[in-house]
Amino acid sequence: MTCSKHMIMNKTNSINIKLLHAAQRKKLMDALYTKKYPSGFEQLEHIAYEIISPKTILKFVNEELIHDRKEIKELVGQNLSTMSSGERKKAYLDYMLSLKPQTLVLDHFLDNLDGESRIIYHDKIMECSKYTDIINIYSRTEDHLSFIEGNLTYDDDQEQDTESGNKKALSSFTSVPPPPKEYLPYDGSLIEFHNVCVSYLDKPILNRISWQIDVGDFWHLYGPNGTGKTTLLSMINGDNPKAYGQDIWLFGQKKGSGETIWDIKQKVGYFTSNMTFQFKRLQHVKDMITSGFYDSIGLYVTPSDHHTLLANQWISFLGLDHLADVPFIKLSLCHQRIVMIARAMVKHPLLLILDEPSVDLDEESTRLVTALINKISQESATTIIYVSHRIEPGLSPTHEYQLVADQNGSIGIEKSVQ
Repeated sequence: MTCSKHMIMNKTNSINIKLLHAAQRKKLMDALYTKKYPSGFEQLEHIAYEIISPKTILKFVNEELIHDRKEIKELVGQNLSTMSSGERKKAYLDYMLSLKPQTLVLDHFLDNLDGESRIIYHDKIMECSKYTDIINIYSRTEDHLSFIEGNLTYDDDQEQDTESGNKKALSSFTSVPPPPKEYLPYDGSLIEFHNVCVSYLDKPILNRISWQIDVGDFWHLYGPNGTGKTTLLSMINGDNPKAYGQDIWLFGQKKGSGETIWDIKQKVGYFTSNMTFQFKRLQHVKDMITSGFYDSIGLYVTPSDHHTLLANQWISFLGLDHLADVPFIKLSLCHQRIVMIARAMVKHPLLLILDEPSVDLDEESTRLVTALINKISQESATTIIYVSHRIEPGLSPTHEYQLVADQNGSIGIEKSVQ
């Protein structure tokens, strides 16, 4: 490991920690969660700190649902469970700052915030650093906090060697494995929104959204945090009651005309970045990918020989044969993401929704995830909706749909990029 280890406490009480490789994030964060510190970080043992990370935010979401915690709703007027990932980060930081902790650990906090939010929360963090020590852990250069004088680079040589070897395999994807069965060609639009409006508690979210998604399209849906991207996705994926009574057509059938949520989910492959932090069971990589055939989170049935064969082909396609029997939770974040994308894609769904698949990844890992998605788009009949808060370098969509905030709710602007 190479790092200026004793800078954490000796030279400054606030510090930027840049990870050179995505694989190192899990190792460092697990050490902070369990308080089993790696060499050079032992002085943290004497510090009371709070962590803002996808894992701690998800824990609070579960506390809201199970124990009816209301602190954040009382502070910002909304539960975390009803927010997008970017909005959750901002609300949870506001809550933690109200507690005035001695030290605050930020795990890739700025990464999936839009430009305006980054400026606002950069300034909030700078102001709170007057009374709270900040440990900013990040991967992308633009997430460095310039007002913090202390800086170190975290580099575990063993993790670096393992990850770099895996990335060489990932950098040359072969051919996308075939679908599990031959599908009849689909005729018509997959998704249609006609003048769709959504409000929550008299707060307008979406304003007269009209959007048509056809077979073979590759859409990039983007817009600032809070503009309604998550709301729009939930209306497609079948989970949002606000979709009923609207002029929405899903796979040729009007929403609310007798379809079930399972009818929709059979046609959709879905991945959101929060999913990678929800698994605690020791499901192996092979089982995680195979479970995509059965729309389950983990594998609880004996798979057919055909599904096992296809799962193995996906593992080889990803260059992860050596990790097939490794528990999913032991993988680096980059590998977890590509496994979950493969899981969503194994049945070659009519529609693949990818919600912030590159958030919290370093630049190299982001390029790999982007290359995988481009490959799927080029070599399959699956229609893709890729969701983010910004334009991602290297992505090759055929269309863009931008949500733009307005006082009457976000409007949609459609763009063709080819």
